Amino acid sequence: MLQRVRAGHGDEAVARVLASAAIPQSLLHQPDARLTREQYAALYRAVAATLDDEMLGLWSRPIRTGTLKYLMLSLLDAPTVLVALNRFVRFWNLLLDDYRLHLSTRNSVVRLALVERVPGTPVAPLGHELMMKLAHGIVSWLLGREASLQRVDFSFARPRHVDDYAFLYPGEVCFDAGTTSIHLAYQDCAAPFKREKHELWAFLKRAPEDWTFTTLHRGSIAARTREQLEQNLAQPMTIQALAQALHLSVRTLNRRLAEEGTHFQAVKDGLRRDIAVHRLASSNTGVAALAFELGFSDATGFCRAFRQWTGSSPSDYRKGTRQGE
Repeated sequence: MLQRVRAGHGDEAVARVLASAAIPQSLLHQPDARLTREQYAALYRAVAATLDDEMLGLWSRPIRTGTLKYLMLSLLDAPTVLVALNRFVRFWNLLLDDYRLHLSTRNSVVRLALVERVPGTPVAPLGHELMMKLAHGIVSWLLGREASLQRVDFSFARPRHVDDYAFLYPGEVCFDAGTTSIHLAYQDCAAPFKREKHELWAFLKRAPEDWTFTTLHRGSIAARTREQLEQNLAQPMTIQALAQALHLSVRTLNRRLAEEGTHFQAVKDGLRRDIAVHRLASSNTGVAALAFELGFSDATGFCRAFRQWTGSSPSDYRKGTRQGE
């Protein structure tokens, strides 16, 4: 997100957009540093405003401020979500030079694919992620609920931050595909909807928050694990207790987590890390109290774990965030 700002406007502009989102510059040098959703959304808006590009300079042609508004206005009177998706495709195909969108239906699945116009077009992973997320987010908003997502395919390699895709796409995510595409349930796409302009203004005001983040994929065993752990943070939950709550054997639970590329401790650490980052950035809760809330026996253990997760101590992380305000 910041590369285009730096290339077009220099390091001072990078510092300004980071400060506007309350993100300390020191986090850029920590590969495992975390942002809150609020920081991400604020950063997105600041970068879009700086570049005058609602897709953050990720396509060969800028997507000027106001584009999303007129796209959404063109969808409001569509009789069904599928008609709205067809308009979505035609709209973007007028704007994109390097890719085109293609919509198809087969076996009760609607597929929206991002197809390169010229073979060998460089892939900007964030651009592909955002286009698929925008499509799913708009369909979900039109329906008034999260649209069922069968699968998302990406034409780039599995990234290091793959665990975070659970916050973005409520379904199976695959990499190294021939074409980036999203697969939606035809039942959702065939549904009628009714949205008013005043609802659209609220949606646009909060953008990109409403179309970026998802509730965790309920069918994912990792998401269900995280949900159970979050309900029992202060009383550490063993894997045996978790398996019982999910009506699974420990062996089956471990196997299904492994199939999703994770394990019990990784899910537990990810949850505690994200809560810790959010609380340190947005509250004055003491480190010892936060350690207790997260199920640590003492502050020392929490500080050691937090340093492993983010590369800094809780106190330094909080101090850096406050300096970014």
